[in-house]
Parts: sequence; structure tokens; C-alpha cells
Amino acid sequence: MSTLPFELEQEIFENAAKSDRNSALSLALVAQRVRYWVEPTIYKCIALKYESIESARVLEGFFSALQTKPASFFATHVKTLLLSDIPMCYIMKILAVCTGLTDLRVWPNTPSPVANFVITSSIRPIHLSFSAEHLALNSRVPDFSLPFYQELTHLELYDTWGQLISWAPNFAVLSQLTHLALVFGFPFSCGSISSYGLSTILANCIKLEVCVLRYLINEELRFGQDLAIANSFEDPRVVVVPWRRSKARWADGLWNEKADLWTQAEAIIATR
Repeated sequence: MSTLPFELEQEIFENAAKSDRNSALSLALVAQRVRYWVEPTIYKCIALKYESIESARVLEGFFSALQTKPASFFATHVKTLLLSDIPMCYIMKILAVCTGLTDLRVWPNTPSPVANFVITSSIRPIHLSFSAEHLALNSRVPDFSLPFYQELTHLELYDTWGQLISWAPNFAVLSQLTHLALVFGFPFSCGSISSYGLSTILANCIKLEVCVLRYLINEELRFGQDLAIANSFEDPRVVVVPWRRSKARWADGLWNEKADLWTQAEAIIATR
């Protein structure tokens, strides 16, 4: 039995859990009281995927917790949530209880029913990473005036080049937006229409500090001419960053700040 004062013991375990995620998972096995202290840290940032036996076990463990813990636990403690290739029925159950999210990432695709559910829910993300395909719901362009978007400062949209020209004026409605990333599965066009779309966003989003253009790294040989579109902007906020369609790399930024997209982009801008 510990001879430390109860409050001091709790503080030590909580700080240890916050300093290292792997340690937090191990500490949860020490004793029931310790698990109670460190679980808020463990559940603060959750990455769920469905691609291997190990990831399936993690997903099963999360659903087991859904059965034993009150919905209020997840609403209070889960702040960052990444969902990758999860069956839609599971996604809906997860999002139904994780209503206090500030960072939501659904990759690589966001099924239409999921987008409909999330956008009309009480979730108010500050960071959002979504497939652009279903973001507009039943209209041609997304309604960024909806309450769902009002606290958004960081937005990452996948496969957006086709929508860029028609969506461009709407980004101005995102009054809190400081960081925007447009991610493309294919090299983006150098045409004047696409260039105009990006120029419109840069001109209308008055708080925007970072605008990232991401492209598939295996398309690099075809990217030379498209790099010209980024270089043609004198705006120092525009950054070109390669990426890999890899779930592991995609989740790196969760627990490694240096691997975070926004941290990388800000570092590039700082050198200019």
C-alpha cells in the first residue's frame, strides 16, 4: 500500500500518464484507482481503424468500454477522434456519444450519412479533417454558416480540387479559420480556374495564416508543372507538402507534434 498522500499519488500518476501515452496504458493496469485517474488521459485522443487483428482488438475494446461506461464519460473526455475505414454503423455509434469533440478526422472517406449526422449534431469541432465529397449534403456547395462550423480554426479537406472553384467564395463564412489544407489524390490542375479559386480563398479568409496544398507523393514525377501554381502565389501563407496515403503516417501527428501537418507548415512559413 502506498504511503504517499492520496492527492500526491494521484497527481504523480496523472502526470506520468500525460507525459507518455504508452505509460498511461500500462499504468491503467496497476490498480483500479490508478485506472480511474489515467483513463481521462487515455481517452482524450483516440485513433480507431479497421485493417488488422491488432486494430480490430482496439476497436472491440472501445466498444466494450461503450457498454460499461456512461455516455457522459465519452462526451466529457474524448476530445480528438480519428476514424479510418470503420464500418459506417460503428462510426454512427461512436459519434453519438463523443459529443464533446474538438478535433474530428474521418479518413479516407466520409460516408454521406455520417457527414449528414455530424454536421447537424451538437459537435462543434475546432479542428476538422473530412472528405469533401459529401460535405455539401444535398446542395452544390457546403453551408459553412451552420453552427457545426462556427468554431472551426483548422480545416483539412480531401480530394477537393474539383470543388474548389465553386466552393471558394463560401470559405469566407468561416470567420475563425486560420489554417486550411486542401488534399488531392491526383496532381492539381495548373489552370486559371483553379488558380482563381485559391486566390479567392486567400483574399476572403481574413484570419487565414496557413494554406497547405498536399499531394500524393507517388505522383511526384507528375507534379513538377503543378508546383508552378503554388510558386505563382506571392502569398507567403501558401505551403506545398507531400503526403502518403498511409494510415500510420496519417495518425503520426496525434502523438508526435513534429509530424503534425500544421506544425510542419508553420515551420516552413517561419523560414521565409
